[in-house]
This record gives sequence, structure tokens and C-alpha cells, in this order.
Amino acid sequence: MDDFGNELPALSAQQVNERFDKGSERMAAIERDLKAVTQQLHERNQQLVDLLEFITAMKGAIKVFHWFGMLARPAAAIVALGVALTAAWNAARGGIYPK
Repeated sequence: MDDFGNELPALSAQQVNERFDKGSERMAAIERDLKAVTQQLHERNQQLVDLLEFITAMKGAIKVFHWFGMLARPAAAIVALGVALTAAWNAARGGIYPK
């Protein structure tokens, strides 16, 4: 043993080849896992794109509903005026109570 603790163990060519083979197998497994994770990320990315598209469409729908709401108030007032005028006309023409 070395006094400095930096002596490398003597390895045979067979041991070196075994370590390289194990390293190659490990690298292949890492690459397979990376491909699977990349595929999952692409799927999630597509799901997020679809979700953002849906949210954008809903924002547009909310704007349309807001405009309908703004139009509904005056329309309701016009209808109420028409009903009131019709009731007043019928009351003036024939009286309030039916005959």
C-alpha cells in the first residue's frame, strides 16, 4: 500500500473490459430512460398547449358573454317599456277590469 493513499489497484485487461461493458449497459439504460422521459415531456407539452388553447377560447367566450350582458340591460328596459305602454294602452282603451 502507498503511504499517500493514491496507489491505483492493478487491473487486468479482462477486468477493464468488464467495467467498460457494465458502463456501456448502464449508458444504454440511461439513454432508454431519457427517451421515455423525453416522450412524456412531449405529451405533457401537447396537453399544456391544448389547455392554453382552451383557456384562450374561454377568455373569448367570457368577453362575448360580457357584451351580451351589456346588451341585455337596454333590451330588458325596452321590453319593460313596451309592456308598460301596452298595459297603459289597454287600461285606457278598455278599463282596468275585464267586462
